[in-house]
Amino acid sequence: MVWFFTPYSFQKKLFTAYDNYMNLIANPNDWVCFLDGDTSFLLPDFGHQIQQYIDKYPGTGMFTCYASRCHYSVQVRKGTDMANPDILYHYMQALTTFNSFHGKVKEIDRKVAGHLLVIQKKTWIQIRDQVKKSSTHNKILGVDSKISNAILTAGLKIRLMRGIYIFHFLRMSTNFGDKKHLE
Repeated sequence: MVWFFTPYSFQKKLFTAYDNYMNLIANPNDWVCFLDGDTSFLLPDFGHQIQQYIDKYPGTGMFTCYASRCHYSVQVRKGTDMANPDILYHYMQALTTFNSFHGKVKEIDRKVAGHLLVIQKKTWIQIRDQVKKSSTHNKILGVDSKISNAILTAGLKIRLMRGIYIFHFLRMSTNFGDKKHLE
């Protein structure tokens, strides 16, 4: 089973929000897909697509995907116009990405942005204490990095699902550096 959540914390404690959702999951073999609040799937069968990646690569520590905007180039498909606000453009990017790369992955050996993170409950149990300890002073920013680093430290793989592309607003109306909304 894959569960889909968009973590949010009124106290701006993102680790706690992730952890609270993970605590809802009883089966350690279930997977959780965490999405940022400013993201959107563009193809209707997104759940089936993610399940197919899980089935094909069950030993993965964490999955991520391409996004329309991201600070890390490895998570932006080559040729993507990150400044393009046209949702139809991004829908076509999602469709082309699916048709070109469905089922293919790229291993990533560094931290990733958390616009979409797919993690198995038993993996969360394995890395939870390390993420919690390293996130105590962080509220919102950097929790995705802490999760990524814990996955890699545990010797697990981070895999980019190359056939999945999501829309990520990511401060499109201001700029990448604007963090006022996070204060």
